[in-house]
Amino acid sequence: MKHTEIQRPKSGQTSTTKRNGASPLQLKPSMLALQQQIGNQAVLQLMGPKKRALQEDVYEDEEEEEEVAVDKQIKKQKSNAGTPIPKEQPKPSSVDVEEESEESDEEEEEASEWEVKRPSFTTASKRAAFASTNRDPGYPVKIGDYRKPGLAEMNGAMPHRMSYNDIRNNALKLRDGKETATDFNRWTDRFITAGKEKIDKRKQEQVGKESDKELKQLITDMEKSQKLFIITRDKLASNPNDNAVFEAFIKQANSFHANVPDVGPHFGVNNPVQENAHMHVETVEEPQTATMDTGEEESEEMTDTTPKPPKLTRRLSIMSRQVRRMSIGRISAFPYDAKGNLITTDGSTVSMDDLPKEDREAIGQHPKKTVKGYDPNFKFGNQ
Repeated sequence: MKHTEIQRPKSGQTSTTKRNGASPLQLKPSMLALQQQIGNQAVLQLMGPKKRALQEDVYEDEEEEEEVAVDKQIKKQKSNAGTPIPKEQPKPSSVDVEEESEESDEEEEEASEWEVKRPSFTTASKRAAFASTNRDPGYPVKIGDYRKPGLAEMNGAMPHRMSYNDIRNNALKLRDGKETATDFNRWTDRFITAGKEKIDKRKQEQVGKESDKELKQLITDMEKSQKLFIITRDKLASNPNDNAVFEAFIKQANSFHANVPDVGPHFGVNNPVQENAHMHVETVEEPQTATMDTGEEESEEMTDTTPKPPKLTRRLSIMSRQVRRMSIGRISAFPYDAKGNLITTDGSTVSMDDLPKEDREAIGQHPKKTVKGYDPNFKFGNQ
């Protein structure tokens, strides 16, 4: 069975802004620091809610330090305990939820302060996502240095399949005593299942390619993410009221390799969809064989060995299939465009009629959100 990715639109060129002013060498250190501080504040005031969202979703160009062992990380968090984790935010009761107007964006950000505290992606997750994207010939994106990927220039981000919002709210159910460790393990097991399947798939690709250093590093990063997710998941299941353990789990869940496995378009696609389940749909070529009717009973039909064009089938990818299996209430909503088509991570839309019956039925049980901010003319990719 051969996988063929959907062709993505070519990217337009984004512009950069030149900064004018005195050279840093001409300023005293104190004056330089003051100028930088004032400049940063001015930039933040000028940047609207969408720009701030880009800062949260897109990998910053500075390489994150390699993670320390989880036990050390938790001890450090305990010694530097900060603001308590807020309670779960109430969910809309309507099944068909409309996106809020742009005028209310700033008020929502102030009311949902916890959202800006989402942990940054781990180095392993970024490196794996960029490598996976580079290895996919269907993407109009090529990332040279994972430490400085330049995602802003290509309108790129790492889209979640199960949103950070849903991950965190479901973890809070355990911490707040609304669910048991058994409930928590049940939905997180789906992450582990998808992660193992993706690792096994890469290992099959590795057969006969021992000299492929990028693939070897990719598998190493995926296995590291898988291991740390399981460790922090088990620790939280045993210590649901420990905030440091909670934060350690959230960091690994937010960066889980199967849930953020690649790069997709940000503005026009990921940004307006980011709080909802975001599915990746792949096109699969299935070989076909024709049968030749002999005019006799069905059992006597002869097989025609003449090659036939492969049948193209659209289906959800590995992690997307696990997300749509989540229980009702674990997913806030699935995103649709104004025509009622599902918005996918690569920016294309797909009619529910084109998906297998099991995918249609599973997704149809969850809430639906019409995303007004979706832009079908998004620009994504390298020049």
